[in-house]
Amino acid sequence: MTSIMYKFPNVYNLFLKIIHRKKLSERYKFISKIIGKNKRVLDLGCGTCLLFNYLDKSCSYQGWDLNKNFINKNKNNLNVKLKNVFDYKDYPENDVIVISDLLHHVVPRHDELIKKAKKKTKKLIIIEPTVGINIIGTKTKFLKIVNKLIDKILSDDDGINSFEDRSKWFEKKESVHKFFMKFNPKLIKEFGLDYIVVLE
Repeated sequence: MTSIMYKFPNVYNLFLKIIHRKKLSERYKFISKIIGKNKRVLDLGCGTCLLFNYLDKSCSYQGWDLNKNFINKNKNNLNVKLKNVFDYKDYPENDVIVISDLLHHVVPRHDELIKKAKKKTKKLIIIEPTVGINIIGTKTKFLKIVNKLIDKILSDDDGINSFEDRSKWFEKKESVHKFFMKFNPKLIKEFGLDYIVVLE
């Protein structure tokens, strides 16, 4: 099963706008400034390709995702591919790799993805929520069931990665910050509900 926002790209975009409000466009403007001009950008877990709309027109763009609904929405207008982000050997030549709202989906391979992607680019930009998916907690069996139900119907169930794995993402902001610090980031910035991390 996949939640409603992963079935319908427009619902996904609306959900992001409701959650992040004006910080959503500010986030992408900020990231685009970090990327700069005349860059080859690989967007891993590209979703609905929101990043593309903010890139300088001199940049080239390729997006990868495993969600067919997201890819089909953009395949006629953008360079998007139905590809697994762990197919490292297939990464095209690039200047910047962006990983946005993806790491908490690929637990326990999130650490591996960062290390491998970093080797495949000059600059790696990561955008990730400051806390995990446990909306109301999982301390009791009842709360775990309710949280899982909300996740399945309305929230972050992508239909690919299990709730059990995704719920292992850090529950505290300090833990997320500590995790990113071990990669010696050039920049780590709290931006609304997210961290923006730059590795070079």
